[in-house]
Amino acid sequence: MTAAHDYSDLHDIIERLEPVQVEELRCHALRLVKTPPPSRFRVLRSFDGPSDDLGARAKDIAREELGEADADR
Repeated sequence: MTAAHDYSDLHDIIERLEPVQVEELRCHALRLVKTPPPSRFRVLRSFDGPSDDLGARAKDIAREELGEADADR
């Protein structure tokens, strides 16, 4: 069994094209091959994390939120 696709219908269509149509199809096919497909992640920007190191500031944040006495627990 082969894993190749059967493109016999595509070959039949190409055989019926006029020379002008073949050139137009060739140009379009080359654009498809040369242009990488759009990435679904292209809208995502890089994320480096928050500018503050929250782990290093954990006690300070707890003191602000809970009060001085409860921060060290």
